[in-house]
Amino acid sequence: MKEAYKENAQFILLLIIMYVVGVWGGPIIYILFPLIFGMFGLKGLFFELLITSLWMLILSDYVPIKNATYDDLQFAKDLKPIIPLFLFGFYVMHREKFPKISKIFINFFPFFIIILISMQYSIKMDVAIKKYLSYILMYFSIPMYVSYLHKQYGTHFWNSLLTFIIWMLVIGLLLGTFVPQIGMIAGGRFKGILGNPNGLGIFLNLTFMLWLIAKEFKLIQFSLKENRLIFFVLIFSLLWSGSRNGMMSIFLFYLVFRLVKIHWSIAIISVLFVFVFEDLMFSSFIALIEFFQMQDFFRVDSIEEGSGRKIAWVFAWAIIEKKFFFLGGGFGNDENIMRPNYKMLSMQGHQGGVHNSYLSMWFDGGIIGLILYFLGLLRSVLSSLKNNYIGLAFLFSILFNITYESWLVASLNPFTILFLIILTIFVENLKGEEITDNLSQTETS
Repeated sequence: MKEAYKENAQFILLLIIMYVVGVWGGPIIYILFPLIFGMFGLKGLFFELLITSLWMLILSDYVPIKNATYDDLQFAKDLKPIIPLFLFGFYVMHREKFPKISKIFINFFPFFIIILISMQYSIKMDVAIKKYLSYILMYFSIPMYVSYLHKQYGTHFWNSLLTFIIWMLVIGLLLGTFVPQIGMIAGGRFKGILGNPNGLGIFLNLTFMLWLIAKEFKLIQFSLKENRLIFFVLIFSLLWSGSRNGMMSIFLFYLVFRLVKIHWSIAIISVLFVFVFEDLMFSSFIALIEFFQMQDFFRVDSIEEGSGRKIAWVFAWAIIEKKFFFLGGGFGNDENIMRPNYKMLSMQGHQGGVHNSYLSMWFDGGIIGLILYFLGLLRSVLSSLKNNYIGLAFLFSILFNITYESWLVASLNPFTILFLIILTIFVENLKGEEITDNLSQTETS
C-alpha cells in the first residue's frame, strides 16, 4: 500500500489541490477540474481518470453540517455530470487501446431500450434525458476502463484501487474522531466521508465484497498486516456507522462466500431457508439483541418498520399500480413522484425517497424494465459461475441491500461505480496477471 502512494504521489497532490481550490477557491474549480480531468484523458492516463471519477462521486455525496450557510463540496455535485461524458469521449479518442464492447453493456441493452421508451411518460423530460445519458454512458465506460487497466497493469492496478478506497475510509475515521461535526451526524452515528451512515454502509459493503473477491481471484497482493488493516478499517467503520443494512449485507455476502466453498447448493439452500423462515429468523435476531442488551445500538424501536421505509413503500406501490405498472416514466420518475409528497410522508414518519431499488426501478421502467434489468444482472453474474461460484455471494448481498436503498437506479453516486467494477470482474473473468507496466506512466499511441 505504501508503494501505491509513493508511485502516485503527484496524482495525489493534484487531488489535494483540487479539493483545496474547490472548498476555498470559489469558482476557480469549475475551470481547474475540467482542465486537469481533460489533461488525464488527452495523455491516456486512464487510471487517473477512473480514480478521479470515484473521488469526485464520493465528494458529491457529502451533506453539509447542521446550520451550515453553504455546501463546501457543492462543486462536486455541480461538476460530476461531466464525468460520464469525459469518460466516453476519451474512450472514443483512444478506442484502439480498449477491448471490444463489454458484455455488461450488451446484457443491459434491452433495459436501456425500455427506459428510452418509458421516457415518453416522464414528468420532467430534461431530467430524464440527462439521467438516461449518464446511466448508459457509465454502464458502457466503467467496464471498458476496468478491463483495460486490468490487462495493462494487472495486480498493480487493483492494489492501487483498493489502497485509494481504504485510505479515503481512513480519512473518514479521522474526521469522525477529530472533526465530529463533519464525520458524524446528530445522534452520534458515524458517516465518515459519505453523506450519511446508511450511505457509508452501502459503500463499506461494496468495498468489503471488492476486497474479498479481488483476493479470491488473486487480483491483489497485500501483506498480512495490510489485509488486517483493511479488515479493521471496514469493520470498525461499519460498527461505528450503525448501518443495519450494511451489517446484514456484509454478513450475507460472507456467509454465502464461505458456503459456496463447500458446495454451491448448500449456499442456495441456506439462503432459501432464511427467506422462507424470515419471520422466525427476525424474531430470533431481536431476541438475541435483547439478550445482549443492544437495543439502542440496533435501534430496535424502528427496525420492524425499516425506519419509516414501509410508509414510503406502501405509498409508492399505490401509485405504481395505478400509473406505471407496465411502463415507467424514465429515470428520475421516482424522485418526481416522491419529492412533492415529502411533507405528507414526513408527517407519517418517513423522510427521503422510495428507499427500495426494486420500486424505484419499477417507477422508472415499469415491470418490463424491472424484469429486463434483473435479467441483465442475472445473466452477467450467472455467466461467471462456470469459473467460480463466488458470484452467488455478490448477487445475494446486492439483492438484499437494494431492498432498503434506491442507489441502483442512479449512476452518479460512489456506489454504482464500485458495483460496476465488481461486476466487470465476474463478466470478463478477470484474474491475477503479471504487472506489465508502471501504472502512472504516460502512454503513447
